[in-house]
Amino acid sequence: MLNFEAVRKRAGEKGPVPVAIPWAMDKTAILAAYKAERLGIAFPVLIGETARIKELISEYAPDMEAEILEASSIEEAAAKAVSLARQGKVKVLLKGALRTDQFLRPALDKETGLRTDRLLSDVFFTEDPLHNREKLIGMSDGGVNIAPDLNAKVQIVKNAIEAFHKLGVAKPKVALLAAVEVVNEKMPATVDAAEIRKMWEKGEFPESIIEGPMALDIAVSRAAAEKKKYRSEIAGDVDIFIVPNIEAGNIFGKSFTYYMNLPVGHIIMGARVPLLIPSRNETDEDKLNSIALGCLIGG
Repeated sequence: MLNFEAVRKRAGEKGPVPVAIPWAMDKTAILAAYKAERLGIAFPVLIGETARIKELISEYAPDMEAEILEASSIEEAAAKAVSLARQGKVKVLLKGALRTDQFLRPALDKETGLRTDRLLSDVFFTEDPLHNREKLIGMSDGGVNIAPDLNAKVQIVKNAIEAFHKLGVAKPKVALLAAVEVVNEKMPATVDAAEIRKMWEKGEFPESIIEGPMALDIAVSRAAAEKKKYRSEIAGDVDIFIVPNIEAGNIFGKSFTYYMNLPVGHIIMGARVPLLIPSRNETDEDKLNSIALGCLIGG
């Protein structure tokens, strides 16, 4: 799958997958759910104040087929969505008109949530703006882990690789981003990247190619790698960019949206079901991309 159109098409062929939207009193979430339902990707389960949800459906999606469940508060809506996922009644959760922390709190509960033995991490997707070719690229983690240590980065890499495997990329190429290509003890990102590269060489990340530390120019440009005399299998053809911290990932990801006006989508890996936490500023089309990704990866 080389673009979001192909992702949607494949998800429609596989679906519909039941998707819960807690506190679904949001125009863009309703529109995304409606489009996903019309394309055969998802069957929406809308949770929140029934009267308000029905008003939004009447205004923006009058012929949408969906289940509506009453909840009188954000906390109740989020808890109901998690409970449905634990019971296997829904396969994906999409954040509605609530904050990410409110959405994730019940999902992260050790007793009643959706935790596994894995770290949760966000994988961001967009369409490659370079090279005059179609290609989906990913970035992690710009949404969940603030300042991951080496162990957390290992799990972030594994989650991202798993997401690409499930999208049909047999051997994802992974760039461990830093400011420079040499290990510098004063720059922890370079030290962690070198350690992960060694782990890959020992076979810890099967069916992938991992390089790093790499600066962004080398990762996206083979010409830049050649000019810097950096020998690389993946320069100019990276599938997954691993950033050193959440600030780098947040800035990197939003640059695609606000500077390049590119379509995006993202999904939290590591829970029992995919968790979708699109920004409240994202369009219904971008939220639809996230629904399609979630349904393909976890449905």
